[in-house]
Amino acid sequence: MPKLKDRIRNAASAGLALVALCTSAATGAPTATPTIHGNVIEGVSNARYCEIIPIVRDGLHQTATVYNTLGLNDCPAQIWDKISEDAMKQRFDAVTVLLNGPRYFLMDSIEASGTTEASKKIDAGGLDLTERATIDVGLLDLLHRYREQTINRDTVYRFKAGLPVFMIEAADGRDYAMQAYSQIVNKTLNYDDLATLGPRLKLPSGWRYTTMTPDQDLVLGAQGATRTISMTPIRSSTDVDA
Repeated sequence: MPKLKDRIRNAASAGLALVALCTSAATGAPTATPTIHGNVIEGVSNARYCEIIPIVRDGLHQTATVYNTLGLNDCPAQIWDKISEDAMKQRFDAVTVLLNGPRYFLMDSIEASGTTEASKKIDAGGLDLTERATIDVGLLDLLHRYREQTINRDTVYRFKAGLPVFMIEAADGRDYAMQAYSQIVNKTLNYDDLATLGPRLKLPSGWRYTTMTPDQDLVLGAQGATRTISMTPIRSSTDVDA
C-alpha cells in the first residue's frame, strides 16, 4: 500500500493536476516568471514552485495544510535541496511532512479570494511560502489511488484561449484539466512531454488522457467552496469543480 505522504502528494497538487469541468526543464517551454496584480498572479504557465505540506492528526482524520512558493520565489534549488522532512516535522509539529516539488503550473493566471487571498506567509527552512489550502484526509481515502479528495480554498484558474489544455476524461464522462506537472518522479519531465504523456499513464478502465484547445478562455475554480482532487500516479494535480 502506498505511504501516506505519497497519497497526500497526489491529492494536494495530485506530478498531474486536474481541474474538473461539470521543469525548470532543460528543454521545453521556458520557465515563467509570475507577476502579481492585486489578488491575481499572472504569467503562471510553466512557473516553477514547490510545496511543503505538513500533515497533522485530528482525531480519526489527518489534516494537510498546503504551503507553496508561488509569487514569492521560484523555489531555488540551493535552498530546496537542503530542506529535510525531519526538520519540517519538528517545524510544524506534524505526523509527517510532504516536500512536494519542484512543480510547474499550467494555467495562465490564478485569482485568489476569501481565506486564500488572506492566507499567512511563513518561512520554513529558509524558504518563503504562503498558506494556500487545507485538505481533510480521511484514513479510508488513503486506500484508493484514483479517489477524489476535498480541498478548502478560494481560487479561480484561467487557461487562455488558443493554447492547449491537457485533460483526463473519467469513465463517467467528467473532464479534468491538468493544473500542474512535476519533476518528482521523472526529473527530466518538461512541458513538451505533456502532449504525448497518455501512453505512460496507468489510468483506470474507461479513463483517457486527451488535449483540448479552447476557443475562449477556460475559467475554472472554487469561490468560497471546496475543490476535489483526482489522484494520479505521475505526481500531477487535478482539480474538480464540486
